[in-house]
Amino acid sequence: MKFDLHLHTKYSLDGREEPEKIAKFLRNNGFKGMAITDHDTIKGALNLKLKDFIIITGEEIKTKGGHILAIGIEEEIKSRIADEAVDEIHDKGGIAIIAHPFRFMKPNVNKIDAVEVINARCFPMQNRMAREYAERHNLPTTAGSDAHYLWAAGKAYTIIDENVSNIDDIIEAILKKRVRVGSNYNFIHPLKCSFYSFLSFARRGFKRID
Repeated sequence: MKFDLHLHTKYSLDGREEPEKIAKFLRNNGFKGMAITDHDTIKGALNLKLKDFIIITGEEIKTKGGHILAIGIEEEIKSRIADEAVDEIHDKGGIAIIAHPFRFMKPNVNKIDAVEVINARCFPMQNRMAREYAERHNLPTTAGSDAHYLWAAGKAYTIIDENVSNIDDIIEAILKKRVRVGSNYNFIHPLKCSFYSFLSFARRGFKRID
């Protein structure tokens, strides 16, 4: 079973797509589910249901210790201090995954549950450093596309070989390291993503994501 655990929708300042459109696209391409991880909001996942497809409520939080994916939460995360955000994620029923840990900075968070070791917007060296970080700290691993456009969805994914039917099953599989990671993109893809990211940055008046 394939899951894209890092996706952005129109509810992110830099996102473009309708959540349902992404879900249908992935389901039609053999995925079992996805995590909607918009910046600082869970609105993209609320009330979204699709037959035979698991929607995981998530959020991407920017902290000084790195970007953190909150997966499986039931409420939005308020803290922007890394370790406090992780505690809040746990309190709200989710797990904390350090996202693209070497794209912008070296991660600085002590309580993380897992590491995103393949991010489709990252270059190979960045993903390799993320994997080495996970191995060095003996942490579970995940992968996700970090897509902001439909054409980028599903380019990196987490594979769960066992049968899972809900979010709790997925979280358990991640924490117990019963997952594999995979991707289906070439070296051009991160360059294309960077170009589109700059265009989005310009369109919104060079406003950064908080």
